[in-house]
Amino acid sequence: MTTRTAILGQSNSVLKEGFFNKFLERHKPEMVSMGRVGASASLLGPYFAGRSFFRNAEFCIVDMCVVDYSMLSAGAIGLYEIVKWIEWIGHSAKKSGCEPIFVCIPVSNIELSRNVISHFISVFERNEWFYLDVRDCIAHHLKGGTRTPEQLYKDSSHPGVELSELIADGIAQLIGEIRSMPMVVLDRTFPITRFEVINLQERLEAPSAYYKGSLIEFRGVRLERGKTYELKVGSISALSGMMVNSCACKGVIEIEGDRKFYKNLRLRPYNPTNFEARLVPISKPLRDGEGVIRFSVVDGSVAESDTTFQSLKKPEDDLGFVEVADVVVERGYDLFTYSSTRPANGQALRWTPKSASA
Repeated sequence: MTTRTAILGQSNSVLKEGFFNKFLERHKPEMVSMGRVGASASLLGPYFAGRSFFRNAEFCIVDMCVVDYSMLSAGAIGLYEIVKWIEWIGHSAKKSGCEPIFVCIPVSNIELSRNVISHFISVFERNEWFYLDVRDCIAHHLKGGTRTPEQLYKDSSHPGVELSELIADGIAQLIGEIRSMPMVVLDRTFPITRFEVINLQERLEAPSAYYKGSLIEFRGVRLERGKTYELKVGSISALSGMMVNSCACKGVIEIEGDRKFYKNLRLRPYNPTNFEARLVPISKPLRDGEGVIRFSVVDGSVAESDTTFQSLKKPEDDLGFVEVADVVVERGYDLFTYSSTRPANGQALRWTPKSASA
């Protein structure tokens, strides 16, 4: 039976030898929607998953743990933001009749990811969503042997081919189990944050910056030092993040709403290329009742007041420009009551590895 699938994920959902491409190769689902960008937090969910994203998808695979852990460790996001974004993904999927499957991938030193994965799992269990804890795959696969978890990884953040295939097969097994599982229909009520993605190309008077890659079309602008750019957004409760080209972010940006703060966008791309999309979250509280946000690229010697994951401190990396396509804003909450399902036994949410003879 063909599985109609959506994906929301980070680099492990992008890499050629990553678990998601192995899932495509080995189990051949019908892909309905894809939202994938590396080095980006789980704000990717609200960024990509507009009204039609989950439509016609039976399942949505959600891969967010590795980057969320790294950003949380660096102080670039807070636990509150992670929980809010993950709950948004889960409830938005279920509200659309799509079953989310959360894939919890630890970093190679799996103990380091323990706390963030525990927080993720508490959210899944409370809301009765299905998940695959990759630590179970690792423990089951290495049981009785002498190899260590690190030997299953390509590097500290990315599983190697062997583990990627195990994850892919685990997802396929879990989908099969969910399809045959007795379910109970019930109503859920939840306050879901209203996110809006605002493209800047037609809203700011700035040079355009356009790129089209295999994952995303980037329609943005280049903001340059010495100018102030005013964006009229309407009343917002928060500015959540910015989709940037990390290869052309070489400056510190001043962001002003009801207050002013500085964000270091001297970023280090992963590859020597001219375009690499990255969704940069903003943790510093910012709102504006009058509906105006101002951006200025400022002198790089200013002290940053909102930590940016993988930003560079060296003055020689400050060329006085950044490229931004979109900003993600919050506009308060909507209280939804929707029809949903959960396993009839009230348990069976966590995938359990099966032995070869099972």
